[in-house]
Amino acid sequence: MPAETDVLRCLTATTGVYRGRGDGPESGPFLARMAVSTSLNGRAAILDYEATNDRDGLRHVEHSVLVLGGGGRLELHVASLELPGMVRFTQQTPGHFTAYEGPLVARIVLRTPRPGEISYAWWWSRDEGEPREQSRADLRRSG
Repeated sequence: MPAETDVLRCLTATTGVYRGRGDGPESGPFLARMAVSTSLNGRAAILDYEATNDRDGLRHVEHSVLVLGGGGRLELHVASLELPGMVRFTQQTPGHFTAYEGPLVARIVLRTPRPGEISYAWWWSRDEGEPREQSRADLRRSG
């Protein structure tokens, strides 16, 4: 498979539950959990992600589907309470998914540095500037 689909291939090959810690200027410290499953004979990865902390409990929940889009690029379709419905993020470079829908310029950086590890980061800007990392979780497969 070409490098553009490496993230999808890695995730569908190492499904399971991932846990780890996260932090960022917008989020502050948190615990993260991501359940990764596959669908359509490995042609799609389903990511169920949540972030919690001791002060607020459950802070963030997402349900996403990673799939090869019709144009030949990976697409990450994300639903969460903070978004206005399902938002499509399109891979621009390996692991970097960008969306220009909605009030914020947003980016998700999804990497699989090694089998059984995921780095998942949200980038955005509240003004017209370039997005910057606001929250990142580093996760390891636990089951």
